[in-house]
Formats: sequence, structure tokens, C-alpha cells
Amino acid sequence: MKSSARPGGAMIPVPERARAEGASRDDRLARLEAETFDVLVVGGGITGAGVARDAALRGLSVALVERSDYGSGTSSKSSKLVHGGLRYLENLELGLVFEATRERYRLRRLNPNLVWPLPFVFPVYRTDRHSLFKIDIGLWLYDLLSLFRSWRLHRRMGRDRTRALVPGLATEGLTGSVHYYDCHTDDARLTLANVLDAERNGATCLNHVGFQAAILEDGKVVGARVVDALTGLERSVRCRHIVYAGGPWTDALDQAPGEGRLLRRTKGVHIVVSRTRLPLEAAVVMTAVTDGRVVFAIPFENTTYIGTTDTDYDGDLDAVRATSDDVDYLLTTANRYFPQASLTAADVRSTWAGLRPLIRSDAESAYKTSREHQRYDDERGITTIAGGKLTTYRSMAAEVVDAAVRRLRRVAGVRAGRCRTHRLPLDPGLPRVADIVRGLPDPLDNALWRLHGSAAGWIRARMASHPDEAATLTAELPYVLAQVSWCVLGEQAARLDDVLVRRLHVFYRAPDQGLACAPLVARHMADLLGRDAAWVEAEVARYADLVELSMRGPRALAAAP
Repeated sequence: MKSSARPGGAMIPVPERARAEGASRDDRLARLEAETFDVLVVGGGITGAGVARDAALRGLSVALVERSDYGSGTSSKSSKLVHGGLRYLENLELGLVFEATRERYRLRRLNPNLVWPLPFVFPVYRTDRHSLFKIDIGLWLYDLLSLFRSWRLHRRMGRDRTRALVPGLATEGLTGSVHYYDCHTDDARLTLANVLDAERNGATCLNHVGFQAAILEDGKVVGARVVDALTGLERSVRCRHIVYAGGPWTDALDQAPGEGRLLRRTKGVHIVVSRTRLPLEAAVVMTAVTDGRVVFAIPFENTTYIGTTDTDYDGDLDAVRATSDDVDYLLTTANRYFPQASLTAADVRSTWAGLRPLIRSDAESAYKTSREHQRYDDERGITTIAGGKLTTYRSMAAEVVDAAVRRLRRVAGVRAGRCRTHRLPLDPGLPRVADIVRGLPDPLDNALWRLHGSAAGWIRARMASHPDEAATLTAELPYVLAQVSWCVLGEQAARLDDVLVRRLHVFYRAPDQGLACAPLVARHMADLLGRDAAWVEAEVARYADLVELSMRGPRALAAAP
């Protein structure tokens, strides 16, 4: 490992893999057709990425295909929390809470750049369904199920301390609050980190490659047909086992269980406002006015986001958006708790909307449908995983790989090691650079470390060797063109929204959602990818459509009489 020089003599290590920049997309496609894989993972969300990494670490030959970008479905549209699920205590889902708090502890300890502590304040009012005493008891149970390994144990606070900690909070009827810790995460980055480490351990992972159908011979899986979404070319992949981790799209997959009715899809919407409009230092737990469900207000960098909704959805899976009703629901809840803010639709900077792939049940509402997962094993060679939550993805992946290994051993004599994901960091170079980067005075270094882990050194070196790439993308945000270079060369970004929505936070944090810098970024990507001016124009137009779709709900609400 070498280091890149910084002003004042500081040095940031540049990992060997970061300098190599990984295989090209053409190399990956060639390998996809040339090899016979033990496991083909269908779906590059958090669960599929976790399965690919787990299987690769056990020594299996692994391929992963994702029809869009990694995490572009549900896995980049969560509340961005790694948490035990405090509300699940009310439903007595103690096993789920125990599993989730265990995984929260592991993820925070192993991956501090991706999962970090976040304080929460749970205010309680006289008219609330649960008293402050009852909430306090619930938090003691929460601490107990976490084996007292939360970042800090919870504490009960009176009215005055609550007001001091959360300025602007409504005070009429306020009896106090409970202060506790869960964890924040960058969900898209957490997904991508699993993909990158899967590749680091030998897997072949491709985004923008869609699964078409399984290929069966004598009643057993021998491969699959896939299509390159960027070129339209169909290809065949040879494999011994397939794992379906398609999230909300699972019911549409060839040979999937449940005859197309396995899932209950529910929509979750978040809205983003400037942090100057809702200035918070801790996340606030709120109760929705209309239906009593939990809604969070969460500070993140220069923004505060509010969510989420939980409503049944049966529309187009590729056109999920925040409606005016969704936006009104969240604004009404926020204004009840922060009346001085007087938030309106005009304050909404951006939105995101995703679908939860819940297991269909007879639960009376989407909100009460369990977040437990289910695994389905088909002896022809297909394992399907559905349901679950972001926090428990690693343990879900381990369960899936265990099942695949049992069948592969029985039918093909394939041997594999034991699961190691519970003790290995997603970025093996991180322990060597974390303290160094965090100790540097420049805030950009901390931002690079948070987003790119051990590749922060590569980006700093790129800024030095290509001074033009030290230019920022927008005046309001610290992102630089060298980061775009790394997103393309080291993180498989192939389209404009891959960069501006998921690898960087421009779509959510910039006041214009990145419309002004989109042409600059697209031209830079085109230079790196060998694309022409027509590609740049098409990508910018496509990105503008994404922005328009995300803002359709707030604009409709603002225009309503």
C-alpha cells in the first residue's frame, strides 16, 4: 500500500485494489458467459448483495445480476436506519428485535463509515396512547434484548430537558421524552459495499443485466438467460443453483414460489426539507395524526427527511412515487410536532418512494404486516428469499447460503466453508485508514471516508494528478469530479443516476436535485465510458424525468386549492 501526500505532510493510504480500479464491464460480461458458477444471485439489492458476498467468502463461484443499478429498488429507499425496531415490541416480535439489535451491533462495530450511532428523542404527550412510564419500560426491554450493547443506554427526560434538546417541539401537553440510540446508514452505499467485497473475493457482479428465465435440464437448474440492459444483447449463464433475491419483483420471476401472490407490497415515502427549515440534532419519533403509525424526522447533513408511509401498492413497480396525499400525510404529522416550522409543500426539496416486499398474510393493515422473512427451497435448484428488513440482511443472507450449500453438496459434491460475514468488515482496508482519515482536519476527508471507505486515498490522489477533477459539482455540496471518476472506474456506475442518486447524495441534498450539474457529470462520465454527445443528452433528459417524477406529489399538493 502506498500513500497520497496531503498538505502539511498528512498521508492517506491508497489501497492496491483502488489503484487497480477493478475489471471492466466487458471483462465481467465475458466471464459471465465463460464460467460455470455454483450460485447465480438474481437481484442486487441489499439481500442479494449480501448473499453474493457470503457465498464468495465461503469459496463458492458466484455471479450476481441486477437489472438496474445496485440498490436502486427498495434498498436505496429505506429510512436509512439500522435499528432494532422499537415498534415491533408492541407486536411481541421479540425474536425479530433480538436478531435486529444483534445485527445492528455487528454492523456498527465492523463498518463504522457505513453504520454510525444516531440519537433519537421519543416525546410523549398526555393524549398519547402510551404513557411516558410505559415507553420507558419498553426501552428497558429494548436495551435488554440488545444485551445492553446499544451505543448508549436510554434515559428518561422531563419536559424541560426535552424542550432544550429539541427546540421548536410542540410543548402543549408534553410530559417528557425518552432518549435512546439506534444507528444511521447510507443504505445504497451499504448495498454497494457488499457488492464490492463480493467481487474482491472472486464474485462476478453486473448491474444493468436483467434476469429472463431459468434454464432447466432433467428437472434441474443448469443456467439462466439474461439480457444486458445497456445493449439489449441476450446471454446465457451456466450455474448449478439460483438464488432469487428480487425484492418487490420476486412474484414476477420465472419459477418463483407462490404463483405470483407471495408478496404484499407496501409503499414507503419520505420527503426531504432543508435542515434550516427543520433544524434537528437528534432524530424525533412522531405519531401520525391520522392512523397512529410511527413517523421519523431524521437529520442528515444539510437536510432533514421525514418518513415513512406504509400503504398497500398494486401499481407499476417501476414508477413508484410520492403522491400529494403522501406528502400531505407527512407534512401534517411534522407540523403537529413542530408547529413553528409551518412546513408546506414548497419546502419539500426532494422525495423518495420504495416498496417493501412483505410476505402476504391476513394482517388487517400494511403497517401491522410482519417484517419477518421467509425462505423457499425448490429442489430443482432455486432458493427464494423474501420479506425481512435492511438491518437483518446479513443473517438472512447467511441462512440462504446455508441452504444453497446443503443442496450443492448433495447434488454436485460442492464443498464450501462456513459463514464469516459476522466477523469481517465490508471494506478490509478500512481498519488501516479509518483513524488516519478521521483525524485529518479537512472535512472533505471525512466525507470521502464516509462515502468511499478505503478508496478515499485514491480520490485524493486523483485530485492531485488531475487538478481539474478537484472542482466541486455544486456550490452547496462538497462532491468533486474525482469522486465521479471513482464511481465509474471503481464502483461500476454506468448511468447518470447511478452517480447522482445512489453513489453521491446530490439528488437528495442539492436544492435543485442536481439538475444544474447533471450535464457536467454526464460529460465526465461519457469521457470515462467512451460515450458520445447523444448519450450525454439522453442521460441528462432521463435524469430530469426522475427529478420531475419525485417532485410531482409536492407540486400537486402546492397547486391544490
